[in-house]
Amino acid sequence: MLKIIKKDSNSKLLVVTPLLSGGHKINRETKIGIKRNDVPFTWISYESANNTAKNFQLGIDNYRKIYKIPDYVIMIDRDINPNRHMLDNMYNYIENSDDHIGYVYANFIFTGTINAQFVNIKFDPFKLMRSNFISSNSMIKTKVLDEIGGVVTDNKYKRLLDWCLWLKMLKFGYHGKLCDKAFFEVKSDPDSVSAGGRVDYQIKYKLVLEDFVKPLIT
Repeated sequence: MLKIIKKDSNSKLLVVTPLLSGGHKINRETKIGIKRNDVPFTWISYESANNTAKNFQLGIDNYRKIYKIPDYVIMIDRDINPNRHMLDNMYNYIENSDDHIGYVYANFIFTGTINAQFVNIKFDPFKLMRSNFISSNSMIKTKVLDEIGGVVTDNKYKRLLDWCLWLKMLKFGYHGKLCDKAFFEVKSDPDSVSAGGRVDYQIKYKLVLEDFVKPLIT
């Protein structure tokens, strides 16, 4: 189900928050942080029983049936705590980026069940082929997303669908760009996708290596 949360005239970007059916809501910190930006944007949520990536794509597709999509789209999870002007800074970076840049990503840290930092990591395609250091909460050029055929949504890669997307971008010749002025924190819990079991992660990791990385190096 598509819901419009905020719609500015002459929106420069579309913010999509995927929600899982059954009561998922956008956190107060996320609402406050995202609204603390000056760039005109439209914010929608899309709720269904599908995985996060699928809901992100369905949000874009269903919004496009009604309105024109802005030049940039970004998925914003329901439970992140972004720094002030995160969207503004990412927009400025992507607006002034080279043609081979497909998306702009932010610094972020996990706290809670997972404690990890992904800060000041410049884009490196060879590093990306080994492991993911880029969040799904990244700003993407709409024309690039359309060109590659949209995000990866197959449940067999669940937990690593964002990594699949960046590798798919790489296959088409597109790189990411770190926005060093953008930062967010996310508190993970035992039920979060990122905090799943180790065995499950290894299974998905090997699938991604076989289906996305191997074609890039052979």
